[in-house]
Amino acid sequence: MKRLSRLALLLAAAAVIGAVATSSDTGATTPGANGLIVYAKEVDGDHQLFTIRPDGTGERRIVAVKGSEATEPDWSPDGRKIVFQLDPDDRRGCRVVVMNADGSGRVDLTGKRNGCDGQPAFTADGRRIVFGRYDDKLDAECLWRMNLRGRDRRLITPCKGLGPTDPNVSPDGKWVTYVHIKQEERLLALYAVRPNGTRRRQLVPHTWSIALKHDWSPDGKLIVLTRNAHHARPGESANLVTIRPDGTGTNQLTHYTGGAANAYAGSFSPDGRQIVFRLEKGGKYALATIDRNGRNFRLLTKLSAGRPRFIDWGTHP
Repeated sequence: MKRLSRLALLLAAAAVIGAVATSSDTGATTPGANGLIVYAKEVDGDHQLFTIRPDGTGERRIVAVKGSEATEPDWSPDGRKIVFQLDPDDRRGCRVVVMNADGSGRVDLTGKRNGCDGQPAFTADGRRIVFGRYDDKLDAECLWRMNLRGRDRRLITPCKGLGPTDPNVSPDGKWVTYVHIKQEERLLALYAVRPNGTRRRQLVPHTWSIALKHDWSPDGKLIVLTRNAHHARPGESANLVTIRPDGTGTNQLTHYTGGAANAYAGSFSPDGRQIVFRLEKGGKYALATIDRNGRNFRLLTKLSAGRPRFIDWGTHP
């Protein structure tokens, strides 16, 4: 198993302790006009990055690195940059890379460091990046933040055991949400904590078996996630659910049953009205959107063998 895969499964901490994230740190969708959607899709055995217009046209591959995995993209607030996770098929370990929206101008922010950097997200002001790091010397996971040159690295959580996975900060900067893994591919819950490590609380139970990907709405009123993502309950489908930031107000947006069709959360649109997600049906996959109230389902792409993952909707530059 590549270190990238381990990082994606193991980053799930008890709390955010140590150096405090600033109020501008956020992995939530940035408010604004709807721009391109970025996602990873497998090509010849490796995940590469693509963009597509919100109407489902103009799909374009922006990262093509044979023998390497490009995943977990995140848009900058102005829609001009994308930061992503690159897992080269060599001994360097996974990296955090930033580039222009068209795939040009790639800069490796990890440099010569050992271990594994991944799961990056821009802060709301676009000046820093929050990311997960596997420390191979400690055999532990933790969260860090750095500037756009890969410098001024500051620890957010201690490197001790499991760390947080898919960290997102509320648009107002007051809460950090993350997925807590109690049992891999079975028991996964959503937690929230203050950026200074206080007032940690559980928002949904581990029995929901949520996916690693979740997202805040730009207005900070909702969080979208996937329930039964790992089919912990045999015969049931994965479905999109929204909750309020305090864990109340559960609203199931999709209603697939029987396990033959499933919906996996991507992100809110920058205007906050829609959610983009992956639809799985009959062994095929497509990008789709639905309104935040569960209405107006629409396919963006045709069902095919290509499975879109790590979906993020950017603002129009």
